[in-house]
Amino acid sequence: MRWFRTVITALLLMALLATLASAQTPRRLVTVEFTGWEQLQGLASRGLQILNYQDGVLAALASDEQVSRLRSEGGVVRLLDAEPDTDSYYLAYVPAGMGDEALDGLVHYPYQAGIEIVRASALDLERLPTLGIGLVKLPRAMKIPRGDRARQMVEQSRLGYSGSIQTMVDAVSSASLVGHVCKLQDDDQQAYCNALGTRYSYATAGLTEAADYIRGQLSGYGLTVSSDPFSFNGYPMVNVVAELPGTGPNSNHIVVLCAHFDSTSRTPFIAAPGADDNASGSAGVLEAARILSQRTFDRTIRFVLFSGEEQGLIGSAHYASAAAARGDVIDGVINLDMIGYESVPPGDHIVEVHAGLDPASIALADALIANVAEYGVQLQVQKLTSGATNRSDHASFWNVGYPAVLGIEDFDDFNPYYHSTSDTLSNMQTYMMVEFTRVSVATVAELAGEWTTTLPTVSATQTCTPTATETYTPTATSSHTPTLTATYIVTATPTATPTTVMPTTALFLPHVRR
Repeated sequence: MRWFRTVITALLLMALLATLASAQTPRRLVTVEFTGWEQLQGLASRGLQILNYQDGVLAALASDEQVSRLRSEGGVVRLLDAEPDTDSYYLAYVPAGMGDEALDGLVHYPYQAGIEIVRASALDLERLPTLGIGLVKLPRAMKIPRGDRARQMVEQSRLGYSGSIQTMVDAVSSASLVGHVCKLQDDDQQAYCNALGTRYSYATAGLTEAADYIRGQLSGYGLTVSSDPFSFNGYPMVNVVAELPGTGPNSNHIVVLCAHFDSTSRTPFIAAPGADDNASGSAGVLEAARILSQRTFDRTIRFVLFSGEEQGLIGSAHYASAAAARGDVIDGVINLDMIGYESVPPGDHIVEVHAGLDPASIALADALIANVAEYGVQLQVQKLTSGATNRSDHASFWNVGYPAVLGIEDFDDFNPYYHSTSDTLSNMQTYMMVEFTRVSVATVAELAGEWTTTLPTVSATQTCTPTATETYTPTATSSHTPTLTATYIVTATPTATPTTVMPTTALFLPHVRR
């Protein structure tokens, strides 16, 4: 037996040395060309530390051995940085016509048309957005999902038309949405609905004012509300999270509706009203929360408002990473960002849903698109997969393996007031925000699965008749707790011995296709 123990010890030592050698093997920042989701999964399974993927190309950390093997197999691999620093990498989206001179003095590498990978300092992170350059913080590694559970869940939730969901969709109030945008764009010290406010993430007072308003609204709907604080670049920031707990057997599963509530402009400390970007998406989340909070669902619904988006998706990265570390089972994320603008004319109502390559995210986009027709929503939706953007908070959920989509207005009809002090309610088309909110309500309600209680069968000697009423009249600035009253009338024959009968059986509401 001594020889056997000696062999086992030697094998374990060799494995340990191999692991240590692998950990100490220097890695380089490279780009690798790929085709399709399956090849992306294959590259991840071979140990590439993928940081980001775009249309046909990914950025990753790879060892010299991995680079040599990929090239020997015909792979197109380009070396960017021999001494990478993953903590300082950002995607920099440079506006057309600006040129690379805006990045002078920075270490930067070409990635895709209009996209550079840059090493950014704290000062760069304040300066670049004021020039109109969008930033997205790269993770240390993306999780590329494997398996089909998430896609199957979304597809199985597609139950067709529901009269109950139609009632929720029809409850979306334009006045309520406009009221939220007014409150988020304005400075509380000035007249109502002025355009002098700022929600810039580094302008702590303005950001706190907006967060307090959001918390107050969500709390008024009877939801469980919490703050998710974090800091970035030395500044305190916060996400606001509200939860509607599920009441069915899948209550540990979560559907997320989210938006960022921070804003920016060329003079963000002075004024950054950010009506379309992104008071519109924030208003959509608040209005959906008002409506959905009046119902019960199988799955848990979370309404999450992020800050730090304009600094590189910092708030959503903080939240999504923590959710993944907790093991939260998030079945789908719908992120609303800039949902209130189009040019008139033509007034074509074109919007985009960005799904990326993950089949589960594509199934989520398909569900949302199907609900446009199902519930009479006045939008024309274009789905993006290989050309999907990373420039909003859905990408933070992609990075940790959760299915997510972005709902946004037409990139080819882009808001000319973007990131300026003219991004105000007066320059929005509020009906676009209404329609986007309507389809979001429908899709979240469908994914979460409305849940109700019904009475069990009673004995022939008893009658149990439930009645219930719920009333609410929305206003632009209202908050509410729905009033629900139930009466159970029990009658029995003179010879019967009455027993207590309570509504204990929970069933899905039926969905009937038109």
